[in-house]
Amino acid sequence: MFYQQGCKNYLRQSVMALAIGAVLPVLAHAADGTSATQDQASQKPAAQAGDGNNGVERLQSVEVTRKRSQTSAAVATKQTQDRVMDVVTKEQIETLPDASVTDVVKRIAGVSVSFNGDTINGRDEAQFIAIRGLDGSYNNVVIDGAPMASVDQTSRSARTNMLPASMVKEVQVFKTWQPDMDPNAVGGSVNIVTRSAFDNGGKPYLNASVALGHAGGTSKVLSGAEGLGKKTDVTISNTFGPDKALGYVISANYEKENTTSIGHMTTDNIFYNYYNADGTIANPAGSGGPNTGNGIAVPQQFKYWQYQKNLERQGINAKLEAKFNPDVYGFLSLGYNSESMHERRNETFIDDSRSTGANPVSNQTQTSGQFARGEAETGYSASTIKRTVESIQSGIDWKLDDNKVLSLRSSLSEASHREPRELAKYIYANFKYPGAGLAPVLSGTPGLAMGYDTSGFEPAVSLNNPSNFTNLNNWQAYYWRTEAVKIDDRVGNLKLDYRWNQDSDSRGLGAAAGIDYRRLNHSYNYTNTQYYPTAGGMTMAGNGYVSSTIMPNSGGLPFLIVNSGAAWQQLAANGNIIAPNSANLINSTQSNYSHSEQTAAAYAMASYRTDRLSAMFGLRQDNTTLSTTGNVRNNVSGATTWLSQTNDSKYNFLLPAASLVFDATSTVKLKVAASQTIGRPNYDAYAPNTTISQNTDGTVSVTQGNPNIKPRESNNLDFSAEWYLPNSSLASLTVFDKRIKNEIYTLSSQGTLFYNGATRTAAITQPLNASSSTLNGVELNYVQGSLGWLSPYLQGLGFSGNLTFLNGELNAITSSGATRKINHLVNQPDQIRNLTVFYNYQKFGVNAAYNWTGTSLRLVDANLPSQDVYWQPRKQIDLQARYDLGAGWKAVAEIGNLTNSPVTSVTGQNRNLLKDTFSLGRTLWIGLNYAPKDL
Repeated sequence: MFYQQGCKNYLRQSVMALAIGAVLPVLAHAADGTSATQDQASQKPAAQAGDGNNGVERLQSVEVTRKRSQTSAAVATKQTQDRVMDVVTKEQIETLPDASVTDVVKRIAGVSVSFNGDTINGRDEAQFIAIRGLDGSYNNVVIDGAPMASVDQTSRSARTNMLPASMVKEVQVFKTWQPDMDPNAVGGSVNIVTRSAFDNGGKPYLNASVALGHAGGTSKVLSGAEGLGKKTDVTISNTFGPDKALGYVISANYEKENTTSIGHMTTDNIFYNYYNADGTIANPAGSGGPNTGNGIAVPQQFKYWQYQKNLERQGINAKLEAKFNPDVYGFLSLGYNSESMHERRNETFIDDSRSTGANPVSNQTQTSGQFARGEAETGYSASTIKRTVESIQSGIDWKLDDNKVLSLRSSLSEASHREPRELAKYIYANFKYPGAGLAPVLSGTPGLAMGYDTSGFEPAVSLNNPSNFTNLNNWQAYYWRTEAVKIDDRVGNLKLDYRWNQDSDSRGLGAAAGIDYRRLNHSYNYTNTQYYPTAGGMTMAGNGYVSSTIMPNSGGLPFLIVNSGAAWQQLAANGNIIAPNSANLINSTQSNYSHSEQTAAAYAMASYRTDRLSAMFGLRQDNTTLSTTGNVRNNVSGATTWLSQTNDSKYNFLLPAASLVFDATSTVKLKVAASQTIGRPNYDAYAPNTTISQNTDGTVSVTQGNPNIKPRESNNLDFSAEWYLPNSSLASLTVFDKRIKNEIYTLSSQGTLFYNGATRTAAITQPLNASSSTLNGVELNYVQGSLGWLSPYLQGLGFSGNLTFLNGELNAITSSGATRKINHLVNQPDQIRNLTVFYNYQKFGVNAAYNWTGTSLRLVDANLPSQDVYWQPRKQIDLQARYDLGAGWKAVAEIGNLTNSPVTSVTGQNRNLLKDTFSLGRTLWIGLNYAPKDL
């Protein structure tokens, strides 16, 4: 395990585990020497309300079992925290069809989730957590305090969609930062807390579920799997041994489902064209430019994807715990979570201008027009993606005396991504073959004369002669390609903490100090082998078929499906008129990089607590060294070579934090906090690489790294008022402001590049630091645990709701050096709304949850505001109903995304033009849950 070379790593981890096991008895023996006085002191009764504390109830550590209201544990946890935070507990998780940790946290005030924005995969599942409009790269995600490795291609953020909700005891979202935490937390920190065997007094615990479902349609892909979805999970814990001092927790899950998603979109860049009064194009392909001609936007392409996926997830997480005596606790945990996805993307699109040369529009109105020529492409991409995240974590808490605790944590997390892909494409156009190893040159054909209609939100196209489109003899082979993506990530962490008089019930002065060391290694490797024809005659006839699936807004045109086996047989049978791409070596070299980080940190905190007041001030010194190796393009006399280049850098920050908590009354808590945090750049941002890909019209797309990229620096200010009401109810208001220096964004611009023997128009993107950005907002939260105070008939009725308003500003530096002000940060919605209503009556219970995420920025074109891309507002309604069958059994029915809400992006000066939209289907699950009260 642990990568394919796992024997060595597994041995290392086994040695680490044995070493921990050897240390635990030593500490236990040492702890036996603690005095009886200390033991008695550790068991002293908690202070009671009215015992000289001005009527203020002093809450001790809270351990909440299942309550009459599902909000009880969440409200109680929030009440004991000095930080501004929110929490979702297992009681709440079990009542909604939230399959992953990503799904779970979107119910929290100020938290949203984001979908992948690449041009390879569909968008049928949210993957990352955004806190207060700051995307996953700004936030710190840990499991029981330990960092989690990630293998995403575009973000440093952990892929929390791989973690099942069933493994969670609670998910804590901290919105204010303190120096004992990782400072990569401009947005906040997410701590995924797993169950302990000693919860609920160490009583045996079992919770198991099994369900069958229909998830967004049924598809058959490379695995041949189809039919009903399946999922099951089980969590079991118990204590054993002398005095029940040992315990274990085991959580396992399995999920398999099949989905189909339909996408409709324009091109990947310069999405709409504009024309002059004489019908000629005002912004030629690849250059874009501010010239909007007559002001009528015309889609460059009408692109359609049929995205099919068979997903299989499985995982097991186990923890062994020990309480040698009341003062020494130790644990060792292991985790393995994996997902395997068989994916197929069938792509068909019609091009009216990008690859058709001087193709004037005619008969143009505000919403329609005609083209005398066109070009169309169809192809497929098939892959099997395998991802794994594995971890080992150990820890010791040693209570040195009544108010002194020494804690040691060590962890190692490793993740891998393996993605072999095969692709083939056929094109209906006029072909010219420039020579062996070069891509055919395309131009439009009168056989695809067309009209368009933009009167609706989704642009429509209609061909003058649809039969030409469905005649597979008109489609010529364009390329055959194999790709392989390999990503590895490893993060090891060692942390030592000392805390004196820091419990929530402590009074007077307190302090904490610690050291933290983290080492991270990340690598990305891509290989590409592509073949081009050198002559015509190889058509799609016999190598594909006309499907029965109609492309939306296409005038009834069907998807054309490439038969993958036949396409590759065609390649094998025609080697005399096919040649490898001359850029294969370049394409397999230019993107690869490796990145390493070492962070050494130390912190110190001082606190002071009275019955009504808690104050904290602390500092954290963070020293990070980095080394990134990539391949740099070198052009000499028209010849391109690639040189390996390593860039070393470092940054050091002294980060302060302060907070003040005041109990205005016994039920009203006021919190104010100030801090400085950082946001580390994504790994690929450091790479010195320049990645180039050629489009079918001869233009190229260029992605550049930026070895000089700097971390974000953020000054944060928070104020929170929390009013704790009867019946496990809560009303809270939080106001925050963030001033961010060196904000990171991706600059898109147009230019030229000498590539494959010619100077070509290029669309260039590169991560840059903005001059500054700001973010402020308001979070309103209300929880009503029960309405029984209105009427006994409403005892089982309750609800929770939150509303977040966000206002961001990004000052982006354009390619000319000027500054452009943008009223959003990337992935920052303007509003987030959540409402959950629950009702329990005798044996029946039902929950309905509504989630709404407002407009958010997806992509920035620093030069052309009309080229910015925004995620459209999206709502989702989820339902769960359950019936108690007795003896611990419950029947459960769930509906996810009841409204079939899609994921949609828009562009244009008024943000009213379609960029892309992907269907996101409804999921239906019916199953059983077994959770006996007594074992």
